[in-house]
Amino acid sequence: MLRTHLTLARASNLPTVWSNILCAWIIVGGYSTLQLASYLVGASLLYIGGMYLNDYCDREIDALQRAERPIPTGKIAAATVRNFAFAQLALGFAAIAWTGLLNDPGPTQWLPSAFAAGVVLCIVLYDTNHKGNPIAPIFMAACRALLYLAVASAFANGIDANNLIATGTIFVFVMGVTFLARTEATTNAIDYPALAMIAAPALGAIYYNSHGFTAEQTAALALFIAWIARSFLRARVDGRLVIGKTIGPLLASIPLLDLTILATLSLATHGHLVLFAVLFALTTAAQRLIPAT
Repeated sequence: MLRTHLTLARASNLPTVWSNILCAWIIVGGYSTLQLASYLVGASLLYIGGMYLNDYCDREIDALQRAERPIPTGKIAAATVRNFAFAQLALGFAAIAWTGLLNDPGPTQWLPSAFAAGVVLCIVLYDTNHKGNPIAPIFMAACRALLYLAVASAFANGIDANNLIATGTIFVFVMGVTFLARTEATTNAIDYPALAMIAAPALGAIYYNSHGFTAEQTAALALFIAWIARSFLRARVDGRLVIGKTIGPLLASIPLLDLTILATLSLATHGHLVLFAVLFALTTAAQRLIPAT
């Protein structure tokens, strides 16, 4: 039963959610460990709730295309998965909304609640209407992007240019991965615009630092590019790219992307290199035990 719930949660990808929160936290100069803990818990619950809801909404299609998933195999009842999903979404929203209420009274204290509500809305829109919906990847990407804004909005300096750069970067990358994944179980066709979106953060980092790279910037960008290249090279079978084999590794690269964002903004330290490398390693190790998609 534990493995069933870990599979439903796609728990192997949780470190990538923690990475998003930590990246946004570092950019905004966060100082309250209580708020950080609340964000980590809230974002984790929203992610897990979204994954449970995804399995519930896809249960009929999974019965035909992915019969090994927990609901089709009868390891857990569909109604139980649905109830878990809504409970976790509610608790995740409450955890993030609560962080705003820790601030001084004022209109900005409700911004984390608004962004958390946006995450929940995008999760529901994606899970209930992603099959055959050409704009569904936008909702998936928005789920990640809104987390950065939720973190930034809880602090006095609020949302600035650095926050928006990070938000836009993760949005484009996740949208590219999601568009690419749409053919994973069907045609296996290569979506070239999606590949451009996946490459965009690296190209943006090179352009942004065209005046010269520090050691941290060089290391972060090199790690990210090397892993992306490896993800596609290792996904070839008999000379043919198998899209499904790229998605897990691409998701695992998110901590490296967050590190690249921090380095690009000249905010990365040696400690950050270690921290985000650990989150990346934890994701790749966990994906060997729990399916990433």
